[in-house]
Order: sequence, then C-alpha cells, then structure tokens
Amino acid sequence: MKTLLETWMTPETNRWAFTHVREIIPTAKVARGNSTFELTAAARSAVGPDTPLRHSGVPVEKYLESTATDSIVVLSRGEVQFEWYAENTSADAVHINFSVTKSLLGVLGGILAADGAFAFTDPVTKYVPEVAGSGFDVGIQSLFDMAVPLAFSEDYAMGDPRMIEYRRATGWIPGGSEGLHAFLPSLERRAPEGAEYHYASPTSDMAGWVLERATGRRLADLFSTHLWTPIGAESDADLTVDAHGAGRAAGGLSCSTRDLARLGHHLTIDRSPVPEGFVRDLFTGDAARWRAGAHIRDFPNGTYRNFWYVPDADAPVVCAVGIHGQILYVDLAEGIVIAKHSSWPTPLDDEMRTVQFRGLRDIAAAVADGRQ
Repeated sequence: MKTLLETWMTPETNRWAFTHVREIIPTAKVARGNSTFELTAAARSAVGPDTPLRHSGVPVEKYLESTATDSIVVLSRGEVQFEWYAENTSADAVHINFSVTKSLLGVLGGILAADGAFAFTDPVTKYVPEVAGSGFDVGIQSLFDMAVPLAFSEDYAMGDPRMIEYRRATGWIPGGSEGLHAFLPSLERRAPEGAEYHYASPTSDMAGWVLERATGRRLADLFSTHLWTPIGAESDADLTVDAHGAGRAAGGLSCSTRDLARLGHHLTIDRSPVPEGFVRDLFTGDAARWRAGAHIRDFPNGTYRNFWYVPDADAPVVCAVGIHGQILYVDLAEGIVIAKHSSWPTPLDDEMRTVQFRGLRDIAAAVADGRQ
C-alpha cells in the first residue's frame, strides 16, 4: 500500500490532503499575532449561490463545483460579499496554496527590502555564496521576476529526472534527504540571465533562501512577523520544510481562505505591511519577456513582477496563481478580493483555468455593479 506522501496530490486523496498537509509533510508554524482584522459581512451582497455568471449564465454554486472549489471568500473594501465552503471543509481549515506562496514571498521580499535588509539590485551571492558559478549566480531581482532561464523543466508529470530530484529535496515525495540547500546550487542556466521569462519553482526557493540569509531568520518566522501579524490573521499558517528545516518558499504555505483574502485586502488599501510603491511596481514587468515565455494563455497582454501576475497590463488587477486551482484575485481599483482554494484532479488544466479565471472576473464585476 502506498503512503500518503506518495499519493497526497492524486485525485483520490487530494481534497482531504490539501487541508491536512501538516499530517503528511513536516511543517513550521507561521504564527498569527495577538489581534485580528475582523471581516464583517456586507449589509447587502450582489453575489449568492444562485447568481448567474455574466458570460456563461451558470449559477455561482455550479461554477464553484465545476472548478473543484474547496472554499472561496469574496471581499469588497474589506467586507465579506460572499463566502462558500464545500462539504467537509470549513472556515478554520488551512489549505495549501501551492504557488500562491510565491506571491506572498514577493510581498515579504518587498517589505524586507524597504526595511533595508537587502536590495533587489544585490547579487544573490552576497548572501548565499554557495551558489557562485551556478545557475543562480544572478541578481536578486532576476529571481523575483522569474528571469533565470534554468536548465530545468517544471514538469508536473514528473518525467524530468531533475524535477523528481527537486521534489525529493523538498520532502514532498519519498526518497530525499539532501534538502533544498544542497539541491539548488546544482542547477545551471541554459541562457543568459534576463534573456527570457522562465517559470521554475526552484527559483523562488532560491529567493526564500536569500531572505533567510539576509535576515538571519527562518522563513516561517519572517512570514509570521512581517505578514501574518500585520494583516491581522485569525489563524496560524503552516510552511512545509525539508529534512533539514528549510522552508518551501515555492509553494509550501497553507492558510485559511479568509486569511489569504485578508492579505489581498491589504494590497488594495496601500497600507502596512505592504510597502509604499510595491503595488505600482508590479505593473513594471517586462512585457516582451513575458510574451516570449508566458505559460498562462489567458494572460496574453500580461506581465510578471515580484512573483505576481498582471493578467492585463492595461487593467488594475493582479493575481497569485497556484497549481490544482489556487488563486488570489485582486482588483486594485475596485477594492475587490477573491481568494479561492481548490482541489483540481490534475496540477494544470488549461480549460478549467480559463473557466475559473472568467468566473472570477464575472464575480468581481457583479460585486462592483451591485455597489452602484
């Protein structure tokens, strides 16, 4: 019989496993602070389970079921417009974010840079000399923009031996004990720094290692001090760690859907802990580099900056996206935030991703229209 560590991301197991990661993989606690930013229900909501989506006409609840949703929280200027949980899921469940974690790491990096812990223009080797001569012998900003063309394929079918090595090093599949910090210096580049956008999870794990070295603190503690406490999280979060205690910056954070929405809300109001200018800077990504290497077909006019997606460079929306259907959608102009956790049967599904994103835009539009 296979162990949970072997099956936790499979369709047969993942709906349970995605809210019980701490029972499968070692985790470090991301502690909440002593006060909570209360989420109050809006006096009047424009969205409910039976609300038809604008483009498809499908009721919201049916849309959520068709996109394997576990939970969703919709905020409008900090008030709850809509909240929904699948059977056997609840508001206090912590759900893995997968690569949405990268975007939270981007905010953390912005906070620490604003505090003077490091500069995005610094070389990675200033803090992690162990990677000198490797694919990560680059500038820190290149990490945060996924502008490091590694000889590495983000192959979720696990057909690439290097992907298998990587997953083992993170502790996410059996057989690894070397750890992330031994694996990362082994990666090489196949093209010059900045030559193209290249999505690779080890790049964000490298960024996490830089933040730990720059501050002398563990990643889970940095998330706690600089994000979870200031946003007024109501629940502790978890961060998976490897066999040596290194935090998985690329995708290991589990949190409640309500707390993920709280983080998104803080992006919309330009207040602590988000540094001044951080959100504006997200719209300065290299559009040509994105077009040359973009892996999300729904964002043809998009960009990527500091681990955040800008779906359309001409619209004030930013997104954090993770495999198996995780997403944080933030309409900055309207102050609308949608946090959605899911359990798609497969890591990537282009058709389901298109349906999901269009549905989120329709929900946001309904909320905005309902306030008028």
